[in-house]
Amino acid sequence: MQEQNKGSFFDPKTIIAVVLVGVVWYGWQTYLQKKYPNYNKPKTEVSTSQGGQVPTNDTTHPETSTTTTTTTTVDGKPSLPATVAKEIRFEDQNVSFTLTSRGMGLKDYTLNKYVDYDKKPILLGLSDTESLFELKLAGAAKPLDFDLKEEAPGQYIGTAQVGDSTVIRTLKYDSDKLSFTNKIVIEKPNEEILRGISLVIPEKVTVPQSTSFLFPSYQHQDFFVNHAGKTETVNFSAAKENVTKSFAPANIVSVSSQYFSAAIIDRSELLPETQLISDVTGKTARAELTYKPNSTQTQVAVEQVFYAGPKSIDILKSIDPQLPGVIDHGFFSFIARPLLYIMKAFYGGLGNWGLAIICLTLLVRLCVLPFAVMSAKSMKAMQKIQPQLVAVRERYKADPVAMNRETMALMKQNKANPLGGCLPMLLQIPVFFALYRVIGSSIELYHSPFYGWITDLSSHDKFYVLPIIMGIAMFLQTKLTPTTMDPAQAKIMAFLPLVFTLFMVQLPAGLTLYMCVSTLFGITQQMIFLRDKNKVVATA
Repeated sequence: MQEQNKGSFFDPKTIIAVVLVGVVWYGWQTYLQKKYPNYNKPKTEVSTSQGGQVPTNDTTHPETSTTTTTTTTVDGKPSLPATVAKEIRFEDQNVSFTLTSRGMGLKDYTLNKYVDYDKKPILLGLSDTESLFELKLAGAAKPLDFDLKEEAPGQYIGTAQVGDSTVIRTLKYDSDKLSFTNKIVIEKPNEEILRGISLVIPEKVTVPQSTSFLFPSYQHQDFFVNHAGKTETVNFSAAKENVTKSFAPANIVSVSSQYFSAAIIDRSELLPETQLISDVTGKTARAELTYKPNSTQTQVAVEQVFYAGPKSIDILKSIDPQLPGVIDHGFFSFIARPLLYIMKAFYGGLGNWGLAIICLTLLVRLCVLPFAVMSAKSMKAMQKIQPQLVAVRERYKADPVAMNRETMALMKQNKANPLGGCLPMLLQIPVFFALYRVIGSSIELYHSPFYGWITDLSSHDKFYVLPIIMGIAMFLQTKLTPTTMDPAQAKIMAFLPLVFTLFMVQLPAGLTLYMCVSTLFGITQQMIFLRDKNKVVATA
């Protein structure tokens, strides 16, 4: 009976191996779910509008409206009598927003060239109580109330009174960089001003809770801070507890989603501090940049650059060399950045990101080709000495030390390496994970089409064509690849194409395209090796 079960699929070794594969798979999915607990298609990337259409790209004339508002101090007492808020509407081909006199903040800040996965416009800095980049007294519930004027389209000036202190703020929009130059001058700062003035980036937590355990998402929302030459990223969308952190001094603070970011970059001699606050219950987050003037100063002047737009390396770098740090390429960022630059070079000549991914795949496979040739030689050598290895194991089965010694001597004599077949795959693993992060965080691939049914390389293949092709190709590759494994191990390996197919079903189509092309390249490579086996097994 034991002899009959030895080659059976259900022998103990096979069952143990299947269980181990399942444990590894379960552990990997658990890790992903903890790191990125929200998967489903985001209703927004940063925020969504409550209905409505994507704004047009034509520049519109400013529209003004008024509403009643009041401003309160830190002590809760009104610093100004009730006034009328003024709102000025701005729109060009890139953005649209409403500038309000309440803190001179930006309401309904919309990126006109981008939509989310539900074809709704992308809004940044969405909040029920605050507006993007509004100015207020540190700790106050309400922003300062400004007498707002428009000097030219995209250029504004406002004046606010805080007791006997005067706050003058100017804001100038740069359409090329999607940025604003912001200047604040304070005349005769009083005690309220000395406690601090704060610029605010509010946001709602819009990444939905995951409904899939097996395929958690890499969608996320983060705080990013550059302080004292160091950087720190805090994922507030995955936080299970409220986040409250402070950094001083800080020169960059941002609130980001997967592809978009709103940031404040300090350009002042007076060093600010930063507070990061998130509320798990209310699903809100807020970053503040606070300046605390010196009591001896009769006039305080500070300057910042605001950015609110896509996380494009080129644009971010043009604003500040440290700002591209808001793009998180993960552990393999040192590989991810070069991969993105190589893909950009291919895209510049081909005009299609799918073709750029294919060219990158071929380049990677060509780079590991010498190691693949070495691997093929080693595997062929292992096959050749397999009868001798069986004889050694039989001869020294009672003496494991002698068995290992003779086995290693036999392999060395025939230049065979049992791990040689793993080397090409191991070399490509960092590339796979780096490309995973590139596709999942590079605005260049966001909603980028390939051909046919693949209309978005950053989203999964909705018809599952590429994962199925990849799975079939991997199965064929395993049949073509020579193996020295025992039957039970070979049966376990036969499951890998199915596991990888299931794994790739919900991953971006761009990554699946990479795996599919890489596998097809491997099949072609193996067929050449088999056709010319005498040359392959020749001594190097």
